[in-house]
Amino acid sequence: MVAEPFDPLPASLLEGFADCLWRMDDDAVVIAGGPLGNGGAAAAGDWVGRRWPTIPDPSDQPSAERLWREATTSGRPVVGLVRLRLGEGDPDLVHLRLAPSGGGGWHAIGRRMSLAEADAQAHRQLIETIDDGFCTLELLLDGDGRPYDYRFLTVNSAFERQSGLHDAAGRTALELVPDLPRKWLDIYGRIARSGLAERFEEVQEAPHRFFEVYATPIGGAGAVRLAVLFRDILPRRYAEERLSASERRLTTLVQGMPQLVWRASETGRWTWASLQWSAYTGQTEAEAGGFGWLRAVHPDDRALALANWREAGGRGEFQAELRIRGGEDRRDRWFQVRALPVRDEKGAVSEWIGTCTDIDEMRQLRGRQEVLLAELQHRTRNLLGVVTSVAERTAHGAPSVADFLPRFRERLLALSRINGLLSQLDRGQRVTFAEMVRAELGARGVLDPAGRQRVVLDGPEDVKLRSATVQTFALAIHELATNAVKYGALSGDAGRLDVRWRLHEAADGGRRLTVEWTERDVPAQASSQALPGGGYGRELIEKALPYQLKAQTRYEIAPDGVRCTIDLPVD
Repeated sequence: MVAEPFDPLPASLLEGFADCLWRMDDDAVVIAGGPLGNGGAAAAGDWVGRRWPTIPDPSDQPSAERLWREATTSGRPVVGLVRLRLGEGDPDLVHLRLAPSGGGGWHAIGRRMSLAEADAQAHRQLIETIDDGFCTLELLLDGDGRPYDYRFLTVNSAFERQSGLHDAAGRTALELVPDLPRKWLDIYGRIARSGLAERFEEVQEAPHRFFEVYATPIGGAGAVRLAVLFRDILPRRYAEERLSASERRLTTLVQGMPQLVWRASETGRWTWASLQWSAYTGQTEAEAGGFGWLRAVHPDDRALALANWREAGGRGEFQAELRIRGGEDRRDRWFQVRALPVRDEKGAVSEWIGTCTDIDEMRQLRGRQEVLLAELQHRTRNLLGVVTSVAERTAHGAPSVADFLPRFRERLLALSRINGLLSQLDRGQRVTFAEMVRAELGARGVLDPAGRQRVVLDGPEDVKLRSATVQTFALAIHELATNAVKYGALSGDAGRLDVRWRLHEAADGGRRLTVEWTERDVPAQASSQALPGGGYGRELIEKALPYQLKAQTRYEIAPDGVRCTIDLPVD
């Protein structure tokens, strides 16, 4: 191939600016040009007719091919470094620029570059690619060697974005920021004098920025030039302040919670425990870490805790009721332990956060509630049985419905009174015999507030009756009181009633209550009518009490009134 004429510019003009110049067609074949200057003419003919990527040193030909593909693909100029033989001797490191030609094809221009220049260019390119602002500056000193200003020598493209200063290269700091705080001059002066790099943070008021700065002297101690790398961290500071405030609020919230709070991995290994946990169990955060928290759990509950952790991932929740030892009395209390997973932005579980809520009293209340429910059911069954028996026995002894209804109503009212006493008791308390007998006689209106002592009650006030015995026992007292009012000692003004009771120890070691019911001065016409209507009251005393309450009873009608003794266990 014959070389085409190629002299776009006089060689004398290009020398010093370029060391090689050539033109290529669209297939990268050199059609004109080559090395310039001494030795270039001899080598020029070697380039024409060859594909340009095959001309550089063999180790750089892949790089040359990539530059060519990048240029032809983008249709824009590209630059790069390759080694080319521009004359005699070893290949030279050449900085190339490939650009499309207006008349078709491509131009290429190259300039020799030393390794130091290549390193400097690489550094400049690196600095241009970083997001931090970069500049070199020169301190301007007064006659005493103190800096009064500084000039920006070079800046990168991120300088303006990070600092807010425009067209800074070649201008002084006071020219750009007339009210520049003196502290910047003092800091840079100190770094220049010491020859030691420093990292610091400083606020710039106008425009408002918060800089994180790294400054190092160029040339050692006493230098007047510095290289400065900086970034505006004001958004980060705002974010950190918001995060810190959020963490303080969260810490206050956690510390104010009554629950024991903790964090764990998906296997149940604790990574953190709150102050509440340490205060209750006595374990430090380090002692509770891993599976150390299990040492505070009751031994019988540890297997349950671990089993529930194995299933927590599938259920998306950990939950168990465990006994945890702690507190001032160092006893085991029941806690409801719950944990939920914390997920990252991809939905993966990063950790678990859990709480332990004291439910010991609630468990006790629940247990007492179950006992009370069972007691209520038992009493209801007993009451229904008593009502059924009362109805049957009242009907059996009544000659007519008209006679049945008032008697049945009175007996139901007696049951209502005693159940009213039972319902008013606090937990663990019992009805006393004194309360029961006063309620029944008081309902009859025979407890004389004027003190005429028609009725004498004598016995200890605190004799407590078993709840299961109260209803039947109260019905017996009701029948005695009804008989005394209608037919016995209290049916006239002269009669008297003595009710005396005492506690004594039985042969089996238990305690028994003996009640003596004694009527005196019963009107003669009334004594023969005691317990009429088939004797339901007498049957209740002589048969029901021994059968249901294991009582020993004696009932007799004396010339002056009824005498009845009831002896029954109270333990």
